[in-house]
Amino acid sequence: MLPENSPAGTEVFSFQVTFSAGESMAAGFPRLLNFNPLTDAFAVSMENATHAKVLVTGSPDFDFETVPNRFIFQILAVGSDGNGDSGTLTVLLTDVDEPPVFLDEASVLYILEKTPPGQIYEPSVSDPENKPLSFSLIPVNPTFSVDGSKGTVFTTKEFNYQIDPRSTITSFTLPEELSPGHFVANITAVVPDVSLYVGLIFYTISTNDYLEINRYTGLVTIANRMDRDSDTFRNTPTIAVIVTATYRSSGPPLFSAINLTVTVTDINDNPPTCTSDRPRREVPETEAPGALIATVTCTDNDVEPEFREYSFTSFSCTGCTQRFALTSDGSIVLNSSLNFEDPSNVNIASEYNLLVVATDKNDTSLKGDAYVYVSIKPVNEFSPVFNPTSYFFSVSELLGRGTVIGSVVATDDDLPPVDIHYSLVSGGGSGGLANIFHVDPKLGRISLLTNPDFEVTPSHTLVIRAVDGDPEMPRSETAVVKINITEANDEPPLCGPNKTNLVVPIDMRPGSSVQGFMLTCTDKDSPPSSFIYTILGATNVNNHFGFSPSAGTNITRLILREPFDFGSGVDKLWVYSLAVLISDANLRAGRAPQTGTIIINVQVVDPDLTTTMATTTTPRITYIAVTQNTYDADDWYVWFVLVLGALLLLGILAYLLYICCRYLSKKECKCSCDCCEPKHMEDEDTLIPYKDPPKREVLMEVTKFNTIFDGEEVDPVTKRVYEYNSKSGARRWKDAIIMTGLPQTQPGISTLVISQKAGTPEQPPGTAQSQSSHAERLSSAQSVDWPGDRVQTSQIHLQTFSEHQAAQLPMRSRPNVKPGTVPMTAEGMSEV
Repeated sequence: MLPENSPAGTEVFSFQVTFSAGESMAAGFPRLLNFNPLTDAFAVSMENATHAKVLVTGSPDFDFETVPNRFIFQILAVGSDGNGDSGTLTVLLTDVDEPPVFLDEASVLYILEKTPPGQIYEPSVSDPENKPLSFSLIPVNPTFSVDGSKGTVFTTKEFNYQIDPRSTITSFTLPEELSPGHFVANITAVVPDVSLYVGLIFYTISTNDYLEINRYTGLVTIANRMDRDSDTFRNTPTIAVIVTATYRSSGPPLFSAINLTVTVTDINDNPPTCTSDRPRREVPETEAPGALIATVTCTDNDVEPEFREYSFTSFSCTGCTQRFALTSDGSIVLNSSLNFEDPSNVNIASEYNLLVVATDKNDTSLKGDAYVYVSIKPVNEFSPVFNPTSYFFSVSELLGRGTVIGSVVATDDDLPPVDIHYSLVSGGGSGGLANIFHVDPKLGRISLLTNPDFEVTPSHTLVIRAVDGDPEMPRSETAVVKINITEANDEPPLCGPNKTNLVVPIDMRPGSSVQGFMLTCTDKDSPPSSFIYTILGATNVNNHFGFSPSAGTNITRLILREPFDFGSGVDKLWVYSLAVLISDANLRAGRAPQTGTIIINVQVVDPDLTTTMATTTTPRITYIAVTQNTYDADDWYVWFVLVLGALLLLGILAYLLYICCRYLSKKECKCSCDCCEPKHMEDEDTLIPYKDPPKREVLMEVTKFNTIFDGEEVDPVTKRVYEYNSKSGARRWKDAIIMTGLPQTQPGISTLVISQKAGTPEQPPGTAQSQSSHAERLSSAQSVDWPGDRVQTSQIHLQTFSEHQAAQLPMRSRPNVKPGTVPMTAEGMSEV
């Protein structure tokens, strides 16, 4: 049974579905089929994994008087295994007593004055159920009456325009959201005692935000939008104003006022507003069906309670195929498994966009919606698995770096697939090397880092780990890899002693052992029976020497096979350097035999010509084990290191050369020895007597100026006191005067005359007398005194030279004088 006018979302029927173990509802089911009559007024949806319900869609409306009163249709449910069942549902529409409806709109009636009492209005009313109706007036007014069975309105008196109220309506009811300018009322005022008052009455309305009045006509209209749902009208939906009419004439103005009340009613104009408590939700793939995903709640801003009612009418999900369900209270629940590894979830996505729609029950055009974004988080449920769990490979010891031995493969059942990384856990060391194998982290490929050595490690057991790429909880598994190194003939025989010096007499009998020399050999990969001893023919001239035995043993002797014959000229060599080749004759692995080499030096001597025979005892046997490393001249780092070392060496040499050049360029001769000065060579006999040039008198006038500082100032920077001469501008620091306490004097002039007697005998250079005559002379000059000045004396050292003596002075000490003048030096001159 379904009442008529049921809003969208009304639950019509609910039912439960059961499935086999591990099964769920198939995509696109349940469905409604075979409607009679055909309609879209019903829909079915899953509330959770096992419960479903039939709802009203709201289109079309269920009006008992206009639509069929019975609907018959089938419900079909199909499980994920393909099995299904159906049932028939019959919906009966029941009649609801609805209120009568006025077919005409609210009217304003105008009555002429002095009209006799009588009928003024008859309404047009319809009742959906056609039941008898009764009428009444609200509020009761004695001036009017109504027929209780028909609704006809009558007046009970005759109206006077100037005495009776022109309008009995002072309260108005208006719906919200009316446009500005909408008519509300018409206020009219009259002056009973004046016949010509038209145009002299003016209307005003008290201050408000929503109503205005025409100043001349009294027409009241809406000034601004009125929203019943706003804070202003939600609690107080009325507007009370005072309308005043003013009559202005030659006399004093006349006033009259009435109270006008407007009530704003609510209309259903707001759609539901929906939000989700978890707009974005991450759900693990292992979440069980029936789990709560999110809850959607809606609100309606309308004031009247009947306008705030809503229901959830639609739930859609792109590509979710019934994986989620919406309940009547707005809860979104998980409807089926989200496991990526489930074979039935072939088309499962990693993210879903869920849309929930709510519809206003009183106006189906008003709808609100909310989105919920659900992302499926993969869970690392499975560890990588090696197939097989152990591996076996073989590799020849002849193979070197980069050789691929084999690969290991691990798989992971988790979906979506992730990368697996491989690493070597243990094993792989050999011959002092920590590891000779490399495992590709992405491909699991095993390769060689260097040549394996069967003689050192014949087999290797590796443990390889596989780790999946889960960033939070990675899982791992290990596999055992056994690698056998196949033997090959890659080791040459090692023999000794090497580079032995032996002496053989010229008359030694063939077959004799050469000085008891014994050769001992070893081979890591060949037995002693495979050794073959030969001497390189170019070193064994005339085949004098050989080994006994020559094969099949690891110990042999050097013997003389053929005698020496120097007399006939067959033999000419007295010293042999025998190159002995030792072959292992091992043909395993298709490899040519390996050969070792030693050198034996043999000197042939004649006992009759040699008094002393120097012999060399056979040294003890030394075994040498050679370990091959992984060095390769073609590796990039070898050339890099060589070039880098060469650049560093060139830089150091350039720097040392630069330092040496700087040192040599700045070095000066600072020795005080006589070697740096040219020496005068004295002759024992004077061939040409030397005559001193005539002495000249030298007149020197010395003028000494003593600056007078007649002022003092303070330096603005250093704050020190300095003295200055106001005429010349000369300055000096006051605390830096060399001679203190001496009075200031005027410039003085001193004259000095140096004379040489003409009768002084001339001496050749180099004699003691000449040297004494060239000694320094000290002459003093006294300044001329002015009255009031003190006498100052300066000492002047003068030295005279002849032209011959000046020519023999060193270049550095020779005075720079003009020809014909006497060189002079002054030392110790006082300076103020």
